Amino acid sequence: LAFAEDRVRELLSYLEAHAGDFGARTWQEALAQLQNLHPSVDRYIARYEQIWSESRDTAIAADLVTWPDYPIRYVQQPRWAREAAPNLYFLFYRAPATFDGLTPVEYLAPPIDESLPVEEQRRRLEATNDSVIKLNHVVHHGGLGHHVQNYHAYRAASRIGQIAGVDCASRIALSCGGTMTEGWACYSTELMADIGALTPLESFAEKLSGLRMAMRTIVDIRLHRGEYSLEQAAAQYVERAGMGQDSALAEAVKNSMFPGNALMYLMGTETIWSLRRELAARQPGAFSLRQFHDKFLSYGSVPVARIAAQMRSEAAHAQ
Repeated sequence: LAFAEDRVRELLSYLEAHAGDFGARTWQEALAQLQNLHPSVDRYIARYEQIWSESRDTAIAADLVTWPDYPIRYVQQPRWAREAAPNLYFLFYRAPATFDGLTPVEYLAPPIDESLPVEEQRRRLEATNDSVIKLNHVVHHGGLGHHVQNYHAYRAASRIGQIAGVDCASRIALSCGGTMTEGWACYSTELMADIGALTPLESFAEKLSGLRMAMRTIVDIRLHRGEYSLEQAAAQYVERAGMGQDSALAEAVKNSMFPGNALMYLMGTETIWSLRRELAARQPGAFSLRQFHDKFLSYGSVPVARIAAQMRSEAAHAQ
């Protein structure tokens, strides 16, 4: 909790201090500029595919990871799902069952087409702008994050590592896989910022993602310790993380349903960064990001702390 509180203060301070870099008075005003950077309705799905290809090529050129031959296809959310989806915790990217061998995996993008009123088309395009497509729908879910991690997990030596991260009726199959699945996906977007694959404004938006990740940890803990009511939890998301009222309430409800799950994001991400820094320091001039990431992913969806302990032990014996 103390760690998460420190992270929120740090990131809020950063956002407030750097809003002026984008000619804005507040960080909310700065990030609002991203809404105008979006595809046209007729190029909507093609924009997903373009950003996916560009992100994959950037990751390969930077030698970040061995990118698998694991096709994914972006399609608009099917009509059968559109009425129910707004009332559900609907997954655009659902990790397929381990042994189904399903390819290509279909990614059900938020629907936007010319059948909608023009004003609604505009609203949805602004909400699903280039930054959202890149950071959320491509890097975090459909590309370097969940999709690449799933490929490696399904080939892990551990049966638990193979199945724990599969999406089921109530989130992932086994919570023990959470620090890997969510930690790696959040680490992936930070990694792309780290190698300069994001625009300055997209990198600024990624700071907000980090802030919200830390806020989820705070709310999860305080809600289940009885320090927040559901309404107070939602208010914290609005006041400190810049969420809208509806999104804030939905996030608080998720916290209430899955105690402890929100901690997976922050603690998984931080453990990966800590392990990477430690192993890189042991191999000055010889550390390979691709080898580190490939080895890390090979364990599958098991607790990141267990993977870190194993990799530290192996590195110590190798010296």
